[in-house]
Amino acid sequence: MDSRDLEYVAAIARTGSFSQAARILFISQPALSQYIQRLEKNLNVPLFYRSRTRVELTPAGSFYVRKGSAILEQIRQLEEAMRNWQQETMRQLSIGVSQFYGKWFLTPFLESLQKQLPNYRIQIVDGESHYLESRILQSKLDFGIFPAPVTHKEVLFTPLGREEILFAFSEKNQEALELLPRALRKDGSIDLLAYQHFPFVLPREGLKLHRTAMLLCRHSGFQPQSIYQSENLDTVYSLINHNYGVGFLPDVLAKNYNPRTNHVRFFPLRSRYKYRQIGLACRSGSSVQELVPAILAAIRRKNIQV
Repeated sequence: MDSRDLEYVAAIARTGSFSQAARILFISQPALSQYIQRLEKNLNVPLFYRSRTRVELTPAGSFYVRKGSAILEQIRQLEEAMRNWQQETMRQLSIGVSQFYGKWFLTPFLESLQKQLPNYRIQIVDGESHYLESRILQSKLDFGIFPAPVTHKEVLFTPLGREEILFAFSEKNQEALELLPRALRKDGSIDLLAYQHFPFVLPREGLKLHRTAMLLCRHSGFQPQSIYQSENLDTVYSLINHNYGVGFLPDVLAKNYNPRTNHVRFFPLRSRYKYRQIGLACRSGSSVQELVPAILAAIRRKNIQV
């Protein structure tokens, strides 16, 4: 038995679903089912009652989760203590961020952050927000910078700023341009419904911006037809820029694009779903939580606008 056994069983118990637990654990659902079957065989006792709609703990499973959760917390505390077992003059601080937000948000204030925390060596970790949040929960990552919301109450989320999601299409898209006189409102916002029949380039399903894009479209009264989905927002921008479809992009791109290569036109939306918070996440009660004010000060010193 190892800590992975405990983590897998606890995740299934928390979600009540093998498929949801598999997504949280970043493994396939069949692999997780086979893993639990082997564990139950080794323990010679069933841990779950299984039905078509729900997975519930057996009495033995409840005991396993109760005792296992205590063990996992001890492991977490031990790993955190060992990570901090370094010379006081130079300790390592890990910050997770997606490749996109690393380029547009983290990089500008990294120098200021290093000056604010001179006794720390900053390590940057790439990853999407759900993955980074899981690493924070496991105490394998100190901080994450990503959009709200967080999915676990143990994660403390401190807002850093607000970003606006904009509708975007290439100026090479003649049909989209011809619709502008009818679609553009007097306040400068776009009537998204006018573009309901266009092919959309969207972030991959499961990413937070994909959910925001679906909400924006449904709020306008239609379901978008997605022809491309990507893990990376830079790829989404590139596909829109080269006229593969229309889509949604954060306003940071509208403020920082390269005028020599950009063909994208950006338009504000009239929707309560067009804004989202970008924030700093860490595990509540962790030893690094006390560094949150210093990180915020580093951002303010550079006057970073999200």
